[in-house]
This record gives sequence, C-alpha cells and structure tokens, in this order.
Amino acid sequence: MWFTSKQTKQKHQENTATQFLRKGMPVQHKHRTVAKKNYRIIGAGTFFLWIFFFGTLFYTAFFSIFFFITPPRITGMSEVSEERLRGFIDGQLSKKYFRIFPRNNFFLVQPRDLEERLRLEYPLLASVSVTRIFPNSLSVEVVEREKIILWNSLGGSYLIDEEGVAHDSAQALLPENAPYVFSITDMSNKKVTPGEKVFDTSYGVFAIRVNELFLQQLGLTLESHYTTASRFADELRAKTSEGWEVYFGTTLPIESSLSVLKLLFEKELPQERRAHLAYIDLRAENRAYYAFREGENIESPSTVSLPTPTEEKKISAPSKKKK
Repeated sequence: MWFTSKQTKQKHQENTATQFLRKGMPVQHKHRTVAKKNYRIIGAGTFFLWIFFFGTLFYTAFFSIFFFITPPRITGMSEVSEERLRGFIDGQLSKKYFRIFPRNNFFLVQPRDLEERLRLEYPLLASVSVTRIFPNSLSVEVVEREKIILWNSLGGSYLIDEEGVAHDSAQALLPENAPYVFSITDMSNKKVTPGEKVFDTSYGVFAIRVNELFLQQLGLTLESHYTTASRFADELRAKTSEGWEVYFGTTLPIESSLSVLKLLFEKELPQERRAHLAYIDLRAENRAYYAFREGENIESPSTVSLPTPTEEKKISAPSKKKK
C-alpha cells in the first residue's frame, strides 16, 4: 500500500512538472513576439531621427548664412587695385554649383581653383595664396611681378613666369597691362608651346634688372622690346633712347658690363659721337666693341677694355667684327 501510494505520488509529481514546462513555453514565445514588434517601432523611429539630424546638419553646413564667406582680407597689393581684385573674387563666389549650392560657402570654396583664376585674370600677380579661416573668413595674399615678360616667336606671344615657363598671354596683352610689359623676340622663330620652359630663371632676372640699372647708372633708357638670336644664345639686345643698340651677355654680371660701358662713354664716346653709333657689344667679359652706322665717315669698329688694378686701359682697332 505504501509502495503503491509512493509510486502514485511520484507519477503525480512528474505529471505536474511536465504540465509546468508545457505551460511555460507559450508564455515565453508570446513575450519574444511582443519584443520584436517594439524593436521594429524603436528602430524606425531612430532611423527617422538620424535622417532629421543629418538633414539639419546638411542644411546648416551648406545653406546657413553662418558659413557664408565675408569680404576677404587681401594683402600684398601695390599696382593692382584692391577693389578690382575684391570685385573679381566676389563675382566668382556669387556663382552656384549645379545652380543649387552657393560657392561662397566656407565648405565649398576651392582655394586652389580661385588662385589659378586670379593668376590668369591678373598677369601682374606672380603668386596667389588663398586660405580659408573657420567659420566664414578668407585670406588672400599676393605677390606682384616687377614686370611682365612676353616671349615672341613664330608669330605667337607667351607670358613667361619666374621659372621661365611659357603661359597664355591673352590677359597680359590688354592695354591696362602695357606699362608693365616688355617683350623678347626670338629671331630664330623656334616654336613654343604653353607649359614649355623657355629660359632659366636667371635670364628673366637679368632682363628686368638691366632695364633698371641702365637708367640708374647711365641716365639712358632701353626700349621695352628686346631681341635675341635664339633662346640658347645667352644674350639680350636692346635699343637705347639715343637710337643705337646694345648687346648684353646674360651670363656676365650686369654691373661689370655697365662699368665697361661707362668707361667707354668717358674715354671714347661722348654724347655727340654716340649720335652716329650703330651698336655697342658687351657680350665679352670686361671688354666693349662698338661700331658706327654705315655711311658715317668714322672709323669702325673699335674696342675698349676695362682696366685692371695693375694695368692701364688699352684701346685698339682690330679687324672688323661682324654683328
């Protein structure tokens, strides 16, 4: 009796445990289903919140006046009018990308593109540096050229930069730039292409300095149109205000060549005699050759040497030297 009762009790406990387990499964399944629905609702809400956040951020970044560029700060101007430069920059920034996005937005301003446009528009600018300053400022620093060098060859004209590289010269030929321009004509008519290196940096520096020093030391001016036999000749030929030509060797110091020329004026060629000159050749170191125009009843050609500390000046009349 006791054994039977014990077995019955054990079976009753097993049935109860089985019923408890079976009863618990639907409750857990029902709980997971509710959590998934809530998760979907929360996920959709979060997604729209993120869209709203990035949309607001996008609008603020590209359309808010807080990031619109204020009038730029410009430094380094001397010859070019600051008002003109500022007006050009404002005109470029007033445009829009795809007719939607304003170019005067801090994040859409392209400094390198603006620098290139300024150099093309104003040939007198040797370099331009555009810097953005957060949140809405623009700094423009420029360096101006002393002169604009144009290289003429084979009927074409090219602006030559400080590195001796050829560029388009359309803007440099405008009348407003005429006071700053001098040209060099290559008589060999060698073809030039934009981007090509025409001469070394020292050649351009020589061409600019000789124009200044000639006036300072001799009181004479050189015309703004130079010539050269070719780009490889290392020479520069210019016509003076007195009508005669002077030939320079660009590899020689300018000061040395002008010292020889001053000595020649003092000893051999006073102003009244220079009226008959055809040319003076300074392409030899410490020596000057000169010749008079054909038809003049004067000896031609002659030379003069620059004296050294240990010797006197020598004047001679060698065989005729061709130009």
